[in-house]
Amino acid sequence: MLAPERVHRHRLPNGLTVLVAPDDRVPVVAIVTWVSAGYFDEPDDVVGISHVLEHMYFKGTPTRGVGDIARATKAQGGTLNAGTIYDHTSYYTVLPAAGFAAGLEIQADAYSRSLIDEGELAREIEVIVEEAKRKADSPHAVASETLFELLHDHHRMRRWRIGREPGLRALTRGHVHGFYRRFYQPSNTVLVIAGDVDPAHAVRLVERHYGALPDAPVARDRGPAEPPRRDFRLREWTGDISRAELAIGWRTPGVSHEDAPRLDVAASVLAAGRSSRLYRAVRDRQLASSVSAYQYLPGDIGVFGMQAATRPERALECAGAAWHQLARLRDGDLSDDEVARVRRVHEAQWLRRLETAEGRAHHLAAWEALGDWRLGVEYFEAMQRATAHDVADAARRVLTPDTAAVVIYRPDGAAPVASDAATLRAALEAASAPPVTGVAKLPDVAITTRRPAAQGTTANVHVFRSAAGVPILVRCAPRAPIAYAGVFVRAGADVEPAHLQGVSLLAARTSLKGTATRDAARIAEESERLGAALAAGAGAETMHWTVSVPTGQFEPALALLADVAQAPTMPADAVDSERTVALAQLTQLRDDMYRYPLQLAARAAWGAHPYARLALGTEASVGALDGESLRAWHRDVVRRGEQVIVIVADGDPERLAALAAGGFEQLALGARRDVEAPEWPRGGSVQAEQRDKAQTGLVLAYPGPSRTDRRRFAASLLGGVASGLGGRLFEALRDRRSLAYTVTASPVVRPQAGMFVAYIATSPEKEDAARQGLLTEIELMRAAPVRDDELARARTYALGAWAIRQESGGAVMADIADAWLFGSLAELDEFERDLAAVTRDDLQAVAAEWLDPAWRVEGIVRGEAGRRV
Repeated sequence: MLAPERVHRHRLPNGLTVLVAPDDRVPVVAIVTWVSAGYFDEPDDVVGISHVLEHMYFKGTPTRGVGDIARATKAQGGTLNAGTIYDHTSYYTVLPAAGFAAGLEIQADAYSRSLIDEGELAREIEVIVEEAKRKADSPHAVASETLFELLHDHHRMRRWRIGREPGLRALTRGHVHGFYRRFYQPSNTVLVIAGDVDPAHAVRLVERHYGALPDAPVARDRGPAEPPRRDFRLREWTGDISRAELAIGWRTPGVSHEDAPRLDVAASVLAAGRSSRLYRAVRDRQLASSVSAYQYLPGDIGVFGMQAATRPERALECAGAAWHQLARLRDGDLSDDEVARVRRVHEAQWLRRLETAEGRAHHLAAWEALGDWRLGVEYFEAMQRATAHDVADAARRVLTPDTAAVVIYRPDGAAPVASDAATLRAALEAASAPPVTGVAKLPDVAITTRRPAAQGTTANVHVFRSAAGVPILVRCAPRAPIAYAGVFVRAGADVEPAHLQGVSLLAARTSLKGTATRDAARIAEESERLGAALAAGAGAETMHWTVSVPTGQFEPALALLADVAQAPTMPADAVDSERTVALAQLTQLRDDMYRYPLQLAARAAWGAHPYARLALGTEASVGALDGESLRAWHRDVVRRGEQVIVIVADGDPERLAALAAGGFEQLALGARRDVEAPEWPRGGSVQAEQRDKAQTGLVLAYPGPSRTDRRRFAASLLGGVASGLGGRLFEALRDRRSLAYTVTASPVVRPQAGMFVAYIATSPEKEDAARQGLLTEIELMRAAPVRDDELARARTYALGAWAIRQESGGAVMADIADAWLFGSLAELDEFERDLAAVTRDDLQAVAAEWLDPAWRVEGIVRGEAGRRV
């Protein structure tokens, strides 16, 4: 909880509201500039202008040219980003505390003196068109915004918020500059500084940089209100997508209405966690691969929605199951136990959101813009006070069948779900489903302690061994409200036999569905009543089980983690359910215009080698997996594998290690499993697919250093020189040539080999220009050393990103596990030294050796030229 005495408010004479929230646990500072101007403030003839201004905000001032703001922030080790939504635009930077003063001056310069150059505006609008095309290729985003459109006939929420291509190209500097001068006034802005700062010093700096800015009244017109209506609506259409997207929604009151927090509770009852109604009634019954519910509140209007990704032939059954669960809630079928579970979930979510400086800053800014940051505390307390009767009553009055809207986005060729709205509503009203019941009162869980063998401390990590030799690593996190624990096993997709591809991930996911002493419902209920986030998964080289939980609930959460990680039963119904989800995700992967081109490039580079595999497996291999194969894999690879237990928490290290040693007695340290290094094809290879998409996703891939090759540090900094705001690719291909919204370059480091990838998403007709642009920039890095300032900026940025990661206990835990399994704990202390040792010549040598045109392979998903959005 944010204590009032820890948040300092200051209002400048010109009306700028400043909040400072000091916290010295980690030397990091976040600065958020929150302007109350967004899509709701745009007349219909300039839709998207607030987002265009967001892009232009960092494009230059009288003293900083294009790219200078990004480069200056990067030189302080900071990240820079922004976001526009219906009621506001926010700009934020997160920096090491040492860069705070410089970072604030940069933010003030951009806020008060953006030039909005006409030529730069024309180029940036082409970038935004590429962003709009990327969004049009996302089935989830298209379904969500279509739902908002269907729910509103007059309100500005009905519009495709990023803007359409013709309207965007019609915007002039006069339009954008006028919007800037109208809304970017101190009295319409909240500035929040959170992290390791002295409040008095921070306020003095704010007064210096912002105090002389003039203010003017903001004349606000947010367009027509939406009149009440009572008609059930349906919109159904098709596209080149792999799964059907289903969304059901209602208009709701705004954030200040007493029903708003109650409807937030209703959304959590429906979809927060594995014991939620929709998870069990929809996902567990294999009706959808994902399902969610939400209450979205952009100011004085809201939307309550349920959304799922499903097979088109099961879309009606999926919709019916979701509809039925909401109907039960409306009818008062809601227990005090369900509401109590949600309270614990909300409490933990609150703590996690406030774990980082950026999270605290955004939270404070959002509520202060609504009138007072303490309204956020009041809203949270209202959610926690809501009773089962309050929640059911709000749902009954607001989420009525007569006012619902349904959108169904189907794959091309799939049969229609309903002929019209009346037919669909009748089918939904007739739907029923097996009851979703709670579990009996959960008994208290105790964990036995065992004294582990202490083996010293490295990089502030206390090292212990259990009686069976399993390493237990503990990092103390004083005053941390959330505790983290995880079991990490060095085994993933890379060591799976070909016929068992996907077994690691499927076994990890299924382990959460039952043990010898707990069934799936109890695992989910127990986790959520503790406020714990319990997760299991697998990737290219590891399997993992993790839990994060409010510190006071650490011991029972650790006992639960130990049970699911060590003693899963892999029941047949759970295997079937998780297999269905995995197969659906394999299908959906083809719609991901970033991940799928990367996967095609991996296949082009590594062919049949395990490094080209997906953690999900293949349709054939996953379809053949059963409970026995999962149990055998778990027995041989997890219980007798190369494991490490990691804890990041506020507590005595010996006590925490003793809990882990007692809880994980079934683990026994086994032998390492390794794979041979892959061969890279010389002469190049291309894997390409054609789709009816608005963009082409293009990956150029080259060999790169492995995890054990110290040149990986040079490769990482080369990626930093090339990528991100102020990077070479960003400036050459996005800023100057408007070829893309997204362009990146970075190494992919594996234990036995590596890959250096460059990615760009562009209009299909620009593919050749985008490829040539990437190749030109890559060749420049091969031909000559980078400049001193480029290397220094990339190094400082990498160190800043490392410092910012220390705010998250989950990130710290993952870094410790990675260092132990694939390197050494000493790496955690040596990171700064390793980066400092990299020279300009090292970067050029890496580029010259690895980025040889003869080694280039490509992964491509080609869209259809000429598509407009």
